[in-house]
Amino acid sequence: MLRSSSVLYIASRDLMPRFRAALSLFRRQRTDRSRIFLIQSVRTGLLQYHQATAPLYEGKKSSVRFRDQDGRGGTIVSNADAVDALMMELEDCRDAAGRDAGRIADELEKRITPEFFSLGKRTLGATIDEIRAIQDWLEEGVEEKCVILEGPEDFTEGARNSMLKMLEEPPAHSHLMLISANASRIMPTILSRVRRIQFPDLSEKAVSSLIGDIFSIYGSYRTFDSFFFEEGSAEEDRHAMDEAVSAYSEALISGRRMDLEEEERLFSSLERISGYGYFREQLCQALSQALGSGCPTARMKRVWHSLSSSLSSSDSYNLSVRFALDAALREASDAE
Repeated sequence: MLRSSSVLYIASRDLMPRFRAALSLFRRQRTDRSRIFLIQSVRTGLLQYHQATAPLYEGKKSSVRFRDQDGRGGTIVSNADAVDALMMELEDCRDAAGRDAGRIADELEKRITPEFFSLGKRTLGATIDEIRAIQDWLEEGVEEKCVILEGPEDFTEGARNSMLKMLEEPPAHSHLMLISANASRIMPTILSRVRRIQFPDLSEKAVSSLIGDIFSIYGSYRTFDSFFFEEGSAEEDRHAMDEAVSAYSEALISGRRMDLEEEERLFSSLERISGYGYFREQLCQALSQALGSGCPTARMKRVWHSLSSSLSSSDSYNLSVRFALDAALREASDAE
C-alpha cells in the first residue's frame, strides 16, 4: 500500500520524531525488523508526494544542500524523488548490516528534514489547493482510489469547505478516510456524511508490550510519541526537553512572566528538535503531578484553563503551537 499510486495520504502529525527513532533503531540493531520500520516511516511521508498534489510544490526550493544532475539547486519534490530512490535501494538490500545499508542511512539522514514531511507548508493538514487537486484526481478514470486525510479538524476554513463538497458526491470508486484524535471538533456537516469508527486508546502496558515484541526494547512508554522521541533524540535533546518542560511549567504554575530572551531560547530549542508534540504530552504530565502534589486547586484550575483554551484556539484556527504556549503564559501571569 505504501507504494501504491492509488493511495494518497495527507499528514497533520509531525512525522519527524518517528523517522528519527526509526533511523536510530536501524543504525543500532541492523535487523530486518528495524529496516522495515525505517522503510515504513519514510514511505508514509512519501505518500504525500502524490501525482495529484506534488505539482503544487514542484517549484518550491529545498533547503537540503544537494544538486540535481543538471547542476541546479533541487526542489522539495526532486529531493523526495531522491529519497524514493534510496527507499528502493533499501527495499532491495537484504543485508541490513552491510555497507550499502549504512550508506543509505547516512544519505537519508542528510535528505530528510522536517521540510520533507511538511512539504514546506505553514499550515497543518491539507490545504484548499490540495483538496481541489484531490477532487480532480478522484474524478479521473474508474480505478479504485483511497484518500487518507489526517486531522481534518485542523484544516483551514477553505479546506474544510472544499472537503465537505468532496464528501457530498464522491465518485463511486473512491474511498475517503478521515483520521482524527478529536472528532468533536470536526464540523457537524462533515460528520453527518461519514461513518464513524472509534478506536480505544492503547494503554501504557499495551504500548510497551508492542514495542518490546517488535524491537526487543523493554521499558515503560506512555505513548508511541514518547518512544519515538526518547529513542530518536540525542541525549542533549532529551536534556533540552526536560529543561523546557521544567521552565515552562514552573512559569505557568507560578504566574511568572518569562523574559523575551528566556522565552526565545525555550521555543527555539523545541523547534530545533521538532519537539512540540512531545512537549505538550510531557507538560500535561508535569501539571498533573503538580496538582497531585498539593498545588492550590484554584490556582491549578486557572492554569489548566489558560493552557487548554490557548491550545484549543490554536488548533481551531490552525495557529502555531508556539503562539498558543506564549498566549497561555501571558494569560496565566496577567491573572496574578
